Amino acid sequence: MSKVSIIVPVYNGAKSLRRCVNSILAQDHKDIEVILVDDGSKDESFAIISEYAKKDERVVAIHKDNSGVSSTRNVALSLAKGKYIQFIDVDDYLPFDSTKLMHRAMEENDCDMVISDFYRVIDDKVSKKGSIKKGGLILRSEYADKMLLSPADFYYGVLWNKMYRKQIIDDYQLAMDENISYSEDAIFNLQYLLHCDRIFVLKSPVYYYVKTEGSLVSKNMNVSSTVKMKTSVIRYYDAFYKQILDKDDYEARKPIIYGYLLAVSRDALALPVIDDTKKLGEENGGLFDLESNVASELQFDRLSSAVFDQILNAVGTQNDLEFNDIRILYYLYKRNKAATVDQIAAACELNNAMCMLSLTKLLTGPYLKIADIRIFSEDKVFYEYVSSALDLRFDQAEEDFRSLLYDGLSIEDLSAYAKIRKHIFGNLKKTIIK
Repeated sequence: MSKVSIIVPVYNGAKSLRRCVNSILAQDHKDIEVILVDDGSKDESFAIISEYAKKDERVVAIHKDNSGVSSTRNVALSLAKGKYIQFIDVDDYLPFDSTKLMHRAMEENDCDMVISDFYRVIDDKVSKKGSIKKGGLILRSEYADKMLLSPADFYYGVLWNKMYRKQIIDDYQLAMDENISYSEDAIFNLQYLLHCDRIFVLKSPVYYYVKTEGSLVSKNMNVSSTVKMKTSVIRYYDAFYKQILDKDDYEARKPIIYGYLLAVSRDALALPVIDDTKKLGEENGGLFDLESNVASELQFDRLSSAVFDQILNAVGTQNDLEFNDIRILYYLYKRNKAATVDQIAAACELNNAMCMLSLTKLLTGPYLKIADIRIFSEDKVFYEYVSSALDLRFDQAEEDFRSLLYDGLSIEDLSAYAKIRKHIFGNLKKTIIK
């Protein structure tokens, strides 16, 4: 497993710092170093990051005089020892599988960059964002054409929904431009892309981007500053396309390229009127009460189910499948034989109408078929899973869940647990089966 260096610039971030760092340390990709660089904060930020560094050897705490976010990120980059780089802002936080999903995409596809969907959070509303609709591996030329369609989107411009290869940064001596105060992240991305061949589009949201009062987005981005920002970026944007396109292609696209000056972000909001906007906490299948002090079997089972549902949902989003769809396919994969609507609906805790809706949709794709009804005695329609690349993803999801569930347990612990669990299962089975 390759190390990932996770970089967090910190300036007066005490209010949100613990949430941010806790979400990083909870990642189920464990081989990380967390570089927290305090940029001369006037609050207790450095005391907090020092506390984390004392408790966890993966955390590196740095304090420096205030010189801005670009300089702070550059200090962290100079210290990073990981094969890959991930950036996080202190106001924001990660889903537990963020680093794992991007790292896996990097390793499996031998790509130079991963770009991912994210969650936009405003107050108690959250909306899933992603400017490229279809996941998978694409070449830089295709990525560049897609970027022309919505160049002002956070999706393309920011650092935090991407994973970078440290070797590329080192080989080409890439760094944040410390002489500009607007869109230094977008400029870094454009310069990094010049040295990329293969880019993986990951459709799982890997980041919670939180609108914070007093931040650049909420406070300072008026018309004047927006114009100033775009003016500072356009020459890099133009130079990028000049270098990757031949002369005729560049001239043909030039009006679109300069359309960046008028473009607006389409992924900045999370409002009730926008599709896919939910109440915060419902984006992964519903709220779960973790505040209860009652340690019950029901609480344990619900929490286990909620965690596995999130892992399974990531498999779904990467394959353009809704959660109900992937849950049905997983059930049929594990069942290893055909099933009726009633059986599927009961197993997946769906009503028959919702189940039929998913089944009808799935029949148009490669993962499901209607079984030959002549082999069954009942006059019912049976649905059968079709073996595919999802087989590996389902097995991987189970392994991810086991790794998370049994983290920190020894072989002896696991052996004892398996025996106890088998005995308990036998006790339960006796009461059900007569």
